[in-house]
Amino acid sequence: MTEALLVFALKYWLVAAVLLFLGILWGAFRPGARAEMERHARIPFAAGEDHDGCA
Repeated sequence: MTEALLVFALKYWLVAAVLLFLGILWGAFRPGARAEMERHARIPFAAGEDHDGCA
């Protein structure tokens, strides 16, 4: 039983990793995500306006 699970995991880990990668890409590049990504991209600039940069 354990050996069968190990063989299954070794055989399909790359498929699972590629599917996860494609899911992340889809989440980032879907049409509705553009405004959200632009808001996230502006966070460092907005933080720079609030203080003088000292920690």
